[in-house]
Amino acid sequence: MIKGVGVKGLKGLDAILEEAYRRGYEYLGRWRACAPTVFAAVMDTLGYGDDSVAGDVWKATVGLAGGTGNMSLGTCGAMAGAAAAISFSFGFTMEDLEKDVIKVLVINNAVAEVGERMREKYGGIRCVDVQFHNWGKAYILSNPKALTEFLAMSKDGKTMPECQRVTGDLTRWAVEKIIQCNPKFVKRGNFSF
Repeated sequence: MIKGVGVKGLKGLDAILEEAYRRGYEYLGRWRACAPTVFAAVMDTLGYGDDSVAGDVWKATVGLAGGTGNMSLGTCGAMAGAAAAISFSFGFTMEDLEKDVIKVLVINNAVAEVGERMREKYGGIRCVDVQFHNWGKAYILSNPKALTEFLAMSKDGKTMPECQRVTGDLTRWAVEKIIQCNPKFVKRGNFSF
């Protein structure tokens, strides 16, 4: 377990975690891409909605959607977005990591704890694992026919509630992990430690 603050009982925590879930759930319809959805929802929940650096990092998450480039075989984009948000919250520079490689392990441990929660709930952290959990089959989203079949399952032509629950959960878990590991990263006035 990562050392940090105990998150249980923090004033306003339940409301923030519910807000995180809601944002993660709702944002998926905006971009239809799980990685940037989770990253943006985490950043917005923690007070970084107007942060230009976070906005630049968001751009780098787009290709991580759909199990990396819609190939479905890589890490679920929601997990990738959560990993990016958690990593970003540590604020380590390249020089920091050159001087102390243990910092990489600290970040990886925090990300792995969220990944373990995902594995327990959804059967794995790969896009295909989540698809099998949700629909009993997987779609290789880079295949146009499979993508068309996958998108046809949505009610609004944008997203499915099953995917929205995944992005909601990963956003909530990432926010909780960031508050636990890096409470000073939070830029919200309605939260106290």
